[in-house]
Amino acid sequence: MNGEYVVIGNGVAGTEAAKTIRQKDSLADIKILTKDYYPFYSRPRLPELLAKEVSAEEVFIHNYEWYHKNKIQLYLNCTVKSIDTKNQKITLTDKSNFHYDKLLLAVGSSSALPPIDGINTTEGVFTLRSVEDVLIITRRAVLSKTVTLIGGGLLGIEAGNGLRKLGLSVTVVEFFDRLLPRQLDGEGSVILQKQMEDIGFKFFLGAQSKSIKDSGNTKIVELKDGKVIGGDFILVSAGIKPNIKLAQETGATVNKGIIVNDRMETNIPHVYAAGDAAEHKGRIYGIWPAAQRQGVIAGSNMAGGSEVYTGTVPSTSLKVAGIHLTSMGDILTEDKTIEQVKIKNTSKNTYKKLFIKDGKLVGAIFLGDTKNAYEMGQLMEKKVDVTKCKERILEADFDVKALFK
Repeated sequence: MNGEYVVIGNGVAGTEAAKTIRQKDSLADIKILTKDYYPFYSRPRLPELLAKEVSAEEVFIHNYEWYHKNKIQLYLNCTVKSIDTKNQKITLTDKSNFHYDKLLLAVGSSSALPPIDGINTTEGVFTLRSVEDVLIITRRAVLSKTVTLIGGGLLGIEAGNGLRKLGLSVTVVEFFDRLLPRQLDGEGSVILQKQMEDIGFKFFLGAQSKSIKDSGNTKIVELKDGKVIGGDFILVSAGIKPNIKLAQETGATVNKGIIVNDRMETNIPHVYAAGDAAEHKGRIYGIWPAAQRQGVIAGSNMAGGSEVYTGTVPSTSLKVAGIHLTSMGDILTEDKTIEQVKIKNTSKNTYKKLFIKDGKLVGAIFLGDTKNAYEMGQLMEKKVDVTKCKERILEADFDVKALFK
């Protein structure tokens, strides 16, 4: 083989692909090009870094020695200007260029900014996607007492909790009428909200932000209903948008993401895509486990394999001040044929709910008590029939492992 492989992006998808190529082809020339200033680190751990619970070194997954040992050339702080797919050549903004036999676009995503007047022009508005972002926000937090968080999703709440641990008062403005609209239903959200208010969070739910303005050192968020919320700075956590511009310019087919087939190939020969920027069967996952799996499959196929990506059961977890939540599969369904089984204990702040279709688990919520959550995910992935035990499956003494035998 001994091909020349280029990976654009050093997140989980790009790094897993490079690692897999090296396992399959010991003599291959492998280059990773990235805009990032740092080697591969864990993006899900950035809120911990923000809270100063870990050092930057602890969120790094691979150090320079790892790249050296695996003979993977890492080019940091570089931007790809253009890709000539006909001649299989990549040009950087500094005019240096590279040839490739196989190319992976693992270009990730950026923070989405909602259409709020002043969001792009007001000083003191931040997003959290990288180690650099953490360093900038931390410097700001030292001089601040209050922060307004736009977005009550998973990353927003974890980042808000990080800032709370630094001693800031946190106010969350959420467009939906409940917290974690993708991970929780209404009942679960009420329990979570109460717990978070108990540790000091303030919430404005079902709130549409109209504008952001400066008022001296205070940043004012004005809502469409006329309410105003002041804070020393603003952190926006309103989802992600895939980085598709480079792929678009090369002539790759894009929709919301870069469209790939089951082998993670784009419509352009020798060009693959994986991770947050890839769209598979109409879906952009935007979660670590999917990006990891897609990276492995892309890397394997680039190096001559024939692996197929069959999708990932979406699973997300929240860990905030002793509050544990795991949510997986499809929990926002409008499908009337789906059965729902739940156990709720308001005094213990626990809420568990399963979504079952044709005897198979398709979604699950575990709040406060995540025992058996992993096993439920396995039942979902393996499509095990739970018809006979669906009434008992959430009981504390039920042996879920017996269903695998």
